[in-house]
Amino acid sequence: MMKIWNRIREMKAEPTCLMMALLVIMMVSSGCGGGKSTPGGDDGTNVIQFADMWGGYGGDDGHFNSPHGIAVDSSGNVYVADRSNDRVQKFSSNGQHISTWGEFGDEYAVFNWPWGIAVDANGDVYVADRNNHRIQKFSSSGAYLTQWGTEGSGEGEFNHPCDVAVDSAGNVYVADTNNNRIQKFTSGDGVTYTYSAQWNGTAGSAGQLNLPIGLAVDSSGYIYVVENAGCRLQKFNTGGSYVTHWGEQGQAAGEFNLPHGVAVDSSGNVYVADCANSRIQKFSGNGTYLTQWGSYGGGAGQFYEPAYLAVDSSGNIFVTDLSSNRIQRFTQTKP
Repeated sequence: MMKIWNRIREMKAEPTCLMMALLVIMMVSSGCGGGKSTPGGDDGTNVIQFADMWGGYGGDDGHFNSPHGIAVDSSGNVYVADRSNDRVQKFSSNGQHISTWGEFGDEYAVFNWPWGIAVDANGDVYVADRNNHRIQKFSSSGAYLTQWGTEGSGEGEFNHPCDVAVDSAGNVYVADTNNNRIQKFTSGDGVTYTYSAQWNGTAGSAGQLNLPIGLAVDSSGYIYVVENAGCRLQKFNTGGSYVTHWGEQGQAAGEFNLPHGVAVDSSGNVYVADCANSRIQKFSGNGTYLTQWGSYGGGAGQFYEPAYLAVDSSGNIFVTDLSSNRIQRFTQTKP
């Protein structure tokens, strides 16, 4: 709890996801947060099991300081936005460190709280550089390619973007968190990105957003958005039209408590990092609850604050355990 409180002080008055961590402390103390859940699970198709983990607190290669976004490329390499170290780290699928790039700053190829991260079909890496109010793009080896965005609320501007996703056509979607909207960008050359569309609004109506913090795109082009303050997930088509939503504040199956990241596997199943409930929940693409795993703690398969997650082509699930400063990997097998 002291660790959460220190991060609240670090963030000062910014109205983003972790600013609500004080509420988490209160809810945990009163039994309303950090709910226990059954480790593993069987949704009738797969059994999810803990496989391995890596990391630990620090600034050396392979260590983390509040890891957030995570993405996996087609070769199984894992990219982690190491937020408070202001860098990106690249690993093999079993956690062997490959490379690191970035440091604190506001010029190109440096970061101020890198938050969300995504990889496109070519292996290029996109980073939501949150406090610099921009998206940066790199090669898989960390070579700087381009960037776009400045602080503001106009088209192509951002206010603390927290996540980024790329579809199979190369369209880039950004969770423009404090502007309560999603922005879509297109590019013909992979260097210049042009504003294409947005959808937004505040409060709880369908299609409106309340601190969108997690983004994922499935193989059919549907976009899944996690609302941190809204405690729900909304599904949109590629043009931003509302399709459906599920979830509300709570601890029961299908409910959320300060959810963060979302990922979609090759079968269209949706995974949500239910942060303050210390668990991962799995749903079908239309929101049917399938299973969950995790509980509050520092052991294998437990979480203090599961923040973001990614699923590779083999169904391995990688989770950034924020307050444990580690990555956990889970496998899925037929029962």
